Amino acid sequence: MARRHVAAALADNDYGNRRLVVVAAFDVVGFSTVVEANEDAALAAWRLLRREIDPLIARGGGRIFKSLGDGLLVEFTSPVEATRSALEVQAAVAAMAPAGDIRLELRCAIHMGDVIVEGSDLLGDGINIVSRLQDHAPVGGVLVSAAVMDLISGRIDAPIKDMGSLKLKNISRPVHAYGVGAGKRPKSTPAIDSFQRRRPSIAVLPFTDQSGETANSYFSDGLVEDIISALSCLPELIVISRTSVLRYRGTAHDPRQVHRDLGVRYMLSGSVRRAGTKVRLSAELADCENGATIWSDRFAGEAADLFDLQDELSAKVVATITPQVQEAELRRVLRKRPESLDAYEYVLRGLDLFYRFEDDKFAQALPMFEKAMALDPSYATAHALAAGWYSVRINQGLSPDPVADNKEAERLSRLALTLDRFDPHALSICGHVRAFLFRDYDQAIELFDRALAANPSSAIAWLRSSATFSYIGETREARRRAEIGLRLSPYDAHVFYSYSIIALACYAAGDYADAAQWARRSAALNPRFTANLRFLAASLAANGQIDEAMQVGRDLLRVDPKFSASRFAQAYAFRDPAKRQLFADHLILAGLPK
Repeated sequence: MARRHVAAALADNDYGNRRLVVVAAFDVVGFSTVVEANEDAALAAWRLLRREIDPLIARGGGRIFKSLGDGLLVEFTSPVEATRSALEVQAAVAAMAPAGDIRLELRCAIHMGDVIVEGSDLLGDGINIVSRLQDHAPVGGVLVSAAVMDLISGRIDAPIKDMGSLKLKNISRPVHAYGVGAGKRPKSTPAIDSFQRRRPSIAVLPFTDQSGETANSYFSDGLVEDIISALSCLPELIVISRTSVLRYRGTAHDPRQVHRDLGVRYMLSGSVRRAGTKVRLSAELADCENGATIWSDRFAGEAADLFDLQDELSAKVVATITPQVQEAELRRVLRKRPESLDAYEYVLRGLDLFYRFEDDKFAQALPMFEKAMALDPSYATAHALAAGWYSVRINQGLSPDPVADNKEAERLSRLALTLDRFDPHALSICGHVRAFLFRDYDQAIELFDRALAANPSSAIAWLRSSATFSYIGETREARRRAEIGLRLSPYDAHVFYSYSIIALACYAAGDYADAAQWARRSAALNPRFTANLRFLAASLAANGQIDEAMQVGRDLLRVDPKFSASRFAQAYAFRDPAKRQLFADHLILAGLPK
């Protein structure tokens, strides 16, 4: 939402003598030294370079409003076009033959800000910042400010490097910046190839129609197609296309043969039988490497509307088998030596440790995510999970320095969004971080919308977004989203989290009895999850169950001995101050220290 406001401002950017513009600053590296050695040759090389790059700038919509002895200032209306043009310019300069003995190289920085218009010239703070920012730009690369990065995230095919907050000469405040396109990006790297190779793969074979009505085989075909489409939305799964599995129609399915034919790790097969008004579905998930059956189940429904039933059954199958695949992958990974793991497998190990708050296991999750990032720097989910880890450490009361952890969560979440703007997992976690840590509810909801557009069946997107709607007081929508998330992943290993999200929605709505019921279910599965214990204690106290509330309060203090009810509640993510005060009152009523 915030980005849409900025984009609208850019489209209508004339404010009398002020404008909101994107400015790119190009500078020749070491030009003074080159001029000192041979002025005529240096100026000739600069003129030759200008003949090469000026058309590229114009083609990208740029207007050169100031030409310096060894640099250019260029106005753009689009941060995406500015960055693409800058990268094209750098590629053209790198490909140019030397002018005699002189090879010129450029630095480039891009910033978006408010400027003063004087005729055809632009002046002001925005120009000062981009001029100083170029001093930090990599040779042959492009440096962009965070304001620009927010608008180009995922839309530029170039490597990204977070440069952190930079202190600029004669600029009082630091500017957060990112390197874009520093050096040539290889077409593939061993780490990325390894990730692609080792991601779990699955083939959904044609289901056998046992009803004897060949005219109705469209139902089983449609069911398989729906399942394939839903699974294909999951970035952690490689799904074999439907056309590649049609050859198995009407044949016995040998998992090992399917593995040899298609190279997949898992196989889903099944049958459909229609009898009267009932349709029964049997499904089986097999490990193709050893032939073992991992899971099997039966589903049934009324055949009054076959299309609705097709949707219902495919949703049930996907919701059931997805955690089964993840558990099977985790069991396989835990049998391997740590030094033989790749990026995806480190993420799985990290996820297994993420919500374990005993024996320092939670602390071991971060190194898993860091190893995944080191093996595959473009792995958005690993960066997002690391950001989420810092958020949980703060919320769990485990952070030795919440301010530093906040900054690291901010850095990692921004970086995750630059790496993959369509990864539902990364978008969902980053959305939660934006809402919970930084109270940026509008951008959080925008990120959740993008996650659900990429995968409408993403349980994590529905659940994480539910919390944000609880924070802003839209509790009916929060409850709806939480229930959808739970339906989509009822067998998740972290289902306690789903229960706690529903408890939060109920508490925010003032439905304290229901909130306590869901929070009890969560606590039974993870008794050390303080985010849930707080709402369990508050809900019980609000509902008049003081003795039980005080017992939960004592359980909470054993996990988080330094907990302060007022300090925590007043800093909580509820947008309404009255809601934060009520939360504090309920926690104090549960016997927790004020």
